[in-house]
Amino acid sequence: MHSRPRNIGRQTSRELAARFGRDLRTARMVAGLRQRDVGTRAGVSQSVVSRVERGVSVPRLDLMGRLTAAVGCRLSCKLFPADGPSLRDGGQLQLIEVVRRQLHASWNVTLEAPIGTGDDRRAADMVIENRLEIALGEFESNLYDAQGQVRPAQLKRAALAERLGRPVRLLFAIADTEANRRAAANHAGLLAAAFPVRGRRAWAALRSGEPLGGDALIWVRRAGPMRRVHAIPREERPTREHIRHVH
Repeated sequence: MHSRPRNIGRQTSRELAARFGRDLRTARMVAGLRQRDVGTRAGVSQSVVSRVERGVSVPRLDLMGRLTAAVGCRLSCKLFPADGPSLRDGGQLQLIEVVRRQLHASWNVTLEAPIGTGDDRRAADMVIENRLEIALGEFESNLYDAQGQVRPAQLKRAALAERLGRPVRLLFAIADTEANRRAAANHAGLLAAAFPVRGRRAWAALRSGEPLGGDALIWVRRAGPMRRVHAIPREERPTREHIRHVH
């Protein structure tokens, strides 16, 4: 009677170990570190780092935390519903709809776009592409942990760029509220460094179909009543084949 949860647990641990290994490798390369450097910082050998990155071993949580800190990141664990939409809340869906309405006709839009390969089940909130550029969009209703929210978005972008073999811009959209503005002011340096393209310039590119030209942060205002936006049913969500190379 309890065998199914145990089997799911084993499978999940293997999948999470493989995903953690890929993310660790991406973060290490972004930080310009060698496996030996990460091992020294985490107190383990280079071979341990290699095994973790390749997903051939399932590290303990304390080791995952040390490895994560060694590449300048913070480990986070979250629970997600087993079924239902992966877009997280209605407010987020409203933000996406506001942006979609203002995009130039040249942008092709994919929601909940798979970004990885194999058992990497991560998805971007939105991917937009035209003949000039491709961008991965992440939408936040509440800015409660700037670094903790920006870093996963950057890792998603890196994974999609690696799979496509071409640069991918990151579009980070935040609900324009007083609370979020205050939170952003407390992390102004971090956000300015992560998103050199700001405000009007980013919106102009989205509305005109011109390239963003860099990673961008936009504020999205929920203006007026909006029609109800429904999440995409799981069986209708796009597959990885929907994300195309842009020539």
